Amino acid sequence: MDPKDIRSVIIGLMMVMLLAALDQTIVSTALPTIGRELHDIEHLPWMVTAYLLSSTVVTPLYGKLADIIGRRTTLLIAIGVFLAGSALCGMAGNLYFLIFARAVQGLGGGGLMSLVQTVIADVVTPAERGRLQGYFAAVFTASSLGGPVLGGVMSEYLGWASIFWINIPVGFLALWIVYRGLMKLPRFERPHKLDWLGAALMAIAAVTLLLALETRGSLLAGAPVWAVYAVSIVFWLLFGLRLRLAEEPLIPTEILKNGDVLRATLMSTMAMGALMGVGIYNPLYLQLTFGLSATVAGLCLAPLSLGVVTGAIASGRMMSMSKGQKYKTLPLVGLAIGTMIYAGLAVFPHSLPLWGYLGVLIVANAAVGTTFPVSIQIVQGAVERHQVGTATGVMNFFRSLGGALVVAVFGVVLFGEVYAVMGTGFTGDLSVQVLDGIENPALLFRPIFIGAAIVMGVGLAVFWTVTEKPLRAQDQPVTQAVEAAVEPLEGADLSDTPKR
Repeated sequence: MDPKDIRSVIIGLMMVMLLAALDQTIVSTALPTIGRELHDIEHLPWMVTAYLLSSTVVTPLYGKLADIIGRRTTLLIAIGVFLAGSALCGMAGNLYFLIFARAVQGLGGGGLMSLVQTVIADVVTPAERGRLQGYFAAVFTASSLGGPVLGGVMSEYLGWASIFWINIPVGFLALWIVYRGLMKLPRFERPHKLDWLGAALMAIAAVTLLLALETRGSLLAGAPVWAVYAVSIVFWLLFGLRLRLAEEPLIPTEILKNGDVLRATLMSTMAMGALMGVGIYNPLYLQLTFGLSATVAGLCLAPLSLGVVTGAIASGRMMSMSKGQKYKTLPLVGLAIGTMIYAGLAVFPHSLPLWGYLGVLIVANAAVGTTFPVSIQIVQGAVERHQVGTATGVMNFFRSLGGALVVAVFGVVLFGEVYAVMGTGFTGDLSVQVLDGIENPALLFRPIFIGAAIVMGVGLAVFWTVTEKPLRAQDQPVTQAVEAAVEPLEGADLSDTPKR
């Protein structure tokens, strides 16, 4: 691939990542408007849950398909399904249909992120991928900062359906660039069989687990939730048996037995769990502890994404500068700092002013951000080229599932703390209106910070055992092509894609 080809691929992947990242942020601020206009507030959380369920379940399937039929075809399918789901969301006339449409949208969205990471592994050597982190991080920054604002403005002045229709022009532009730009993409797929029975068992196991996790607070209410957990356990056991008996299992056993893949995936899962576990309850903490409104609390969270981006860029640059030889130091330091910050917040949950609290959380998020580029490179470098898609999908699947698990456990802990303070009069409603009368509400969140410190500490201990091996050797012609492709991105017109 010449520099123009690589530049075209990079631009296409940035568009795909924008499509996926924007959808995750633009919907959040529009939820109250959607619930009010569709006259259904009670079932509103299922808009988020439906997307989470479907996108998490299909992530490893997309990775396997990418290794079977090729990255380009699989990515085009994922974008097409995502756009179809977006159109259905825009046409929804009631919340039930909208929930269904969000599930369809998630069936496409679940493949976007992992496929982007897989294609990057095909065209750019590990030592050079750090150089691209800044550009992809800029996409996340733009969506994290602009998405919530854009969602609020569009839902208020253009109607809530516009937040889904905006995906159509962005998606078709991504489709066109991907269709043309990935024509010369190197092909590493091999003939495989897709284990449909294994996929079905894994899907049922994951869906039932996530459904049980979404009932967080009601875990203390009775047996039905535990019955859902029991069903999930049974299907996980059946899935594990299928992996042992299938001629060609959904997840190759050599990937599961690879120590580097397991450790990098576990470390990344722990980091994501701490990030999601604290982040999901941060708005409530800010409102109760500092007396902020919901809008101001949401705006205060926007800078926290900059911490993740900064950490990811720093980690990627370190890999690039060391030519793939050194990459453990910064994540190790970051995980240690993050563990100490969360431990400090647990000991002194309300001893910092607002600016101090946001400042230390930005540092903690930067610590988490350092782990993501490194974990991806370790996993992709530990498997054969024709297994990169499968391994990347598996890592993203367990990272999403683990993050949801940590969030659920933190929810149960917070629910228990509130129940202990309010007694039998507590109905399970974790809202500002209900909790506002509690004296010193910051203490309710102490177990969450303790949990985050423990989760980060586990990630640190796991990553400490990873052997720092040089990442896959550089190919000089590829390196020169990447140099030539990336340089124009510094200031050139990105619409200048190659003609064929």
